[in-house]
Amino acid sequence: MKFMRLIKNQSASTTVDFAFALPVLLIVMLGTFQLGLYLNYTGALKHAVGEGIRLAKVDADADSDAIRAKVESEMVTLDPDNITGFSFVRGTSNGASFGTVAISYKMEAVMPLVPVPDITISQSKTAFLPS
Repeated sequence: MKFMRLIKNQSASTTVDFAFALPVLLIVMLGTFQLGLYLNYTGALKHAVGEGIRLAKVDADADSDAIRAKVESEMVTLDPDNITGFSFVRGTSNGASFGTVAISYKMEAVMPLVPVPDITISQSKTAFLPS
C-alpha cells in the first residue's frame, strides 16, 4: 500500500524534469554563445581585411608588413597572437593590377567539459589596384 502511495506522489517530479532538461538547455545556450562569437570574429576579420586592401589601393608602396600592421590595428576586439596565416599578394591579370589580402585566425572554443577543437576562420579580399 505504501508503494502505491509513493508511485502516485508527484511532489518532486518538477525537480527531476529540470534535472533532465538542464544539460540540454546549457548546451543550447553555450552553442548560441559560440555562434555569436564566431559571427563577431568573422565580421571583425572581414572589416580588417577590407581596411588592409584599402591601404594597398591608396598607397602603392605599401608592402606586406605595412598591410599586416594595418590589418592588426583594425582587429580591435581580436588578439593578433591568434593569427595563424597572413598573406598579401600583388599581381596583374589581363593588364590590370590587383591585390589580395588573406588571413587565417584561430578561435578558441568556449564549450566547457566538451572536447571541441579550435575553429579556424579565414577571410580574403581581392581588389583591383590603381596602376
